[in-house]
Amino acid sequence: MSMVVEEAELPERAGKPLVDMVGVRLLVIGAGSGIGQAAVALAVAAGADVAGTMLPSVGESGDDVPCDIVLPCDVTSQEEVTEAVESAEIALGGLDAVIVSAGVFEHRGLGETDDADFERILGINLGGAFHAAKAVERIFRRDGTGSLVLFSSQIGLVGHRRATAYAASKAAVNGLTKTLAVEFATFGARVNAVAPGPIETPMTAIARADPERHAGLVAQVPLGRLGAPDEVARAALFLATPAAAFITGHVLVVDGGVTAV
Repeated sequence: MSMVVEEAELPERAGKPLVDMVGVRLLVIGAGSGIGQAAVALAVAAGADVAGTMLPSVGESGDDVPCDIVLPCDVTSQEEVTEAVESAEIALGGLDAVIVSAGVFEHRGLGETDDADFERILGINLGGAFHAAKAVERIFRRDGTGSLVLFSSQIGLVGHRRATAYAASKAAVNGLTKTLAVEFATFGARVNAVAPGPIETPMTAIARADPERHAGLVAQVPLGRLGAPDEVARAALFLATPAAAFITGHVLVVDGGVTAV
């Protein structure tokens, strides 16, 4: 049965975050596309000193990352994540915040997911968050401050058909966020996560290209439209800055009201 849903218009937004980022030294892990790319662009526009990482093996190039410092990084490798974090710290003269937006979504149910699929998806989505935390802990502990922002998903909070490994990985990120927040608080640093809903990114491109699937996505959003990458990026940047100085251990849902229904 076909579905016809009229999508609401995207509101006009200024090209900056809603926080002052002058002097903030930020690393965005997974900056080559989507929300990570938007976060870099917004942070640079707001005056932050920014480094970004990308994964060249999936066709990204340095031109995809809108900042001067671009580092290669495979988040499944602790060695590569640590090297990227340390290189960013040197290049920026310190590191105040790290946003980990690298991730992968695959539409696979339980019967379609074998051990290799499960381990690969968790290795990127959960392993990348874990590796980033390990890499930044030394710096934040030494400095007695810092903000780590991880990426969860609305699907980490509610069920979703045919997203077995993805849902598991994002639910695990929620638990990791809260545990790390307690640990990092002992030396004055913060850990939070952002949980996007349906967003117009490369991750949702296949679904959006199918008119019926696109209509189904829009129909589940109370605000009547899909989100834009910059709308999620603004939430992540807020958590990364001193504007959120008393917020830690929180999973901020940015889903247009999907999980409220």
